[in-house]
Parts: sequence; structure tokens; C-alpha cells
Amino acid sequence: MISPSILVTVALPAHLLAQPLPMKISLEFPTGDSRGTPKSTLGGGRRGVSCITLDEGKPALTALMPKRDNKSLTVSATPEFYFYVPKTTAITGEFVLRNGEKDIYQTTFKLPEKSGIVKLQIPPTSNLKTGSTYKWYFTIICNADDRSSDEYTDGIIERTAITPSVNKALQQATPLKKAAIYAQYDLWPETITNIAQLRSEKPDIWKKLLKSVGLEVIAEEQLLNCCQPNPES
Repeated sequence: MISPSILVTVALPAHLLAQPLPMKISLEFPTGDSRGTPKSTLGGGRRGVSCITLDEGKPALTALMPKRDNKSLTVSATPEFYFYVPKTTAITGEFVLRNGEKDIYQTTFKLPEKSGIVKLQIPPTSNLKTGSTYKWYFTIICNADDRSSDEYTDGIIERTAITPSVNKALQQATPLKKAAIYAQYDLWPETITNIAQLRSEKPDIWKKLLKSVGLEVIAEEQLLNCCQPNPES
């Protein structure tokens, strides 16, 4: 068990530092947004004619993030990102990670042939540094000759730190308990990754987590194999 007096480092939000956090198993993310209907609040950016087809009641390209501004904290050097990719005629996707004006990681990959949720992980060669903030872009390349028609979503991720005591407790915890601890400390990538591991065994846990951040409309979408970097990228 974790002592209720354990606190995270000053890099975490002020409301987490102001008071001890009682430990409990929670299937909800405490700082998620209520997004409303998918047509008005979900989906990525569009710079031209779209190459996607939206299923009724489903969003456009969407990052599985707890807030509509797609900002999140992580303690991982190689966090995982999850995205809902709708039906598209495009073949290629792109992911870019930047620190200021410098590209830290860039890759292209083959998109899935059907709609669903895909996972992408930052490789060890592009480790996030503690205390640094990064901008990321996930793009569907509709026309490689005219990138103005890209379908995209973007966001910000910051790597922070937790105390050695919390880290020790995490090492001894089950995936569900890990997710509960990460959620208490506002660490979304770690929360969703651990719950994703339980999806086949405990699908209701996955659904409840996504509902807590306003993403219930895609909670039953399949997790697809995707986003392995192309050799030349």
C-alpha cells in the first residue's frame, strides 16, 4: 500500500500537490473532459478535402486523450499513444514528435484497412526527457502530392517524475492497481496502457475509463495492429 502522505514532484499539477491523495481502485480518470456529441467536439484538423468516411455517430480522427486540448503528463521515456482512425481511402499515416522547433521523432506507417483504435509508441532512440514538453502530430496523408488535404490531430505531452516510493509501489502492483495509481496522479498514457492490457479480460473497465473522458462512442471499437514504422522512415 502507498502511504497517503506520498506526493508527486513539483512538475505535476498544483491541485495534486495541495493535498494527499487517498489510494483506491478507480476506473475513472479524474481530470477528463465531458466532450458532448462527436460531431461538435471530437475529431482532428482538416486542411483540405477529406479522405475519410465517418460512420454515423462516430468521430473523425481522434486522439484518445482525457482532455479536448490533447494535453497530458507522462512519467515514461517512451509513452504509448492511442488514436481512433475512421474509415479512409488513405494508405499512409505519419507521426511527428517535436521539442520546440526540433523534430525528435518522425515516422510513416501503413494505415489499417478498417476503422478502429491504433497504438503508437515512442522508440527508445527518441526518449522523452524529464521536465521537457513535446508537441506531437498524428496525420492521415490523404494525398502525398498535396499535403493540404491531410487529416490530422495534434497535442502536447510533458514528461514529469514521481517519487521513488510511488515507483516502488507501482512495481509491485497489478495492471489494474497500477492504472488506479497513475490515474490519481493525472498520468494518462500509463493509465490507458495498463487498462488496455485488461481489455480482453475485463472489457467493462476499458469502457468505463473511456466514458470518464467523454470517449464512450469509440469504447467498443477494435484495437488494430498498426503503425509499425516503414523501413525508409
